[in-house]
Amino acid sequence: MSVNPLAIFANKPVISKQSVSVEEDLIVHYRHDLPGELEVDKGLSHHLITFFLTENQRQITHFNHHGEYDGQMNAGEFYLCPAEVSGFTAWQTVDETLHVLIKPDLLRRVAIETECLNPDKIELLPVLKTKDAQIEQLAGLFWAQIQNNSLGERLYLESLTNILVIHLLRNYCVFEPKFRKYSQGLAPYKLRQTLDYINAYLDRDLSLEVMAKQIGMSRCYFADRFKQAMGISPHQYVNQQRIEKAKQLLRQREGSIAEIALECGFANQSHLNKVFRKYTGLTPKTYRDRL
Repeated sequence: MSVNPLAIFANKPVISKQSVSVEEDLIVHYRHDLPGELEVDKGLSHHLITFFLTENQRQITHFNHHGEYDGQMNAGEFYLCPAEVSGFTAWQTVDETLHVLIKPDLLRRVAIETECLNPDKIELLPVLKTKDAQIEQLAGLFWAQIQNNSLGERLYLESLTNILVIHLLRNYCVFEPKFRKYSQGLAPYKLRQTLDYINAYLDRDLSLEVMAKQIGMSRCYFADRFKQAMGISPHQYVNQQRIEKAKQLLRQREGSIAEIALECGFANQSHLNKVFRKYTGLTPKTYRDRL
């Protein structure tokens, strides 16, 4: 029986650790580890990407029947251990890593949702050491969400997950999947239905999954077609609408900023401050004081 990836870390000495997740499909687990080793005899239940945030002077990674690497791992490099592949890894210096745990069924579901022409042949390749600019960028974005405690960013985490999974399907599969291509956005009536839904429920924890179901689409298909129609992602559009609503409430000079944050769908005042500053260059308090 394969092993839950988080269980293999349970008894290992660690300086600090944190995680964020997208339901049960994907977990991003940060670790600041002391030197140690891990062995998985029967393989993991999830695909595992171990991304190095700092240099490790000597890393030994062995996947049964797939080779071994013994040497330095630099910041920005990673190894990929597919589900059910047994192996061993050891590190000899203190390091910081992100472990991205992906449920195998997620890859198949995304392949089906994006109308991949061969979804039943999804098998990831083992990778002992490599660097990939797209994965490095995504790892940085996931790491930022962990540092910010993923406040109110479910929609954003879903978007990052979609991008990562599609990148893995396109670049790290035994058989390269064939994807259907689309050049049009959402039909006008579906776009209007989506925008009305977003504006009606801005105060809720919106998700791609729920928005897509409102118009009978899959999550990945919906995100791509929405961006083609609007020129921005669903996550960006939702943030824009929340900021506009916050501005309106701040202009009315009623209610505390903490109350406004919740009314606009932000997790708390700190979350509102972060997003408001990003979009306007001001804090909500400064914006209100300048009126």
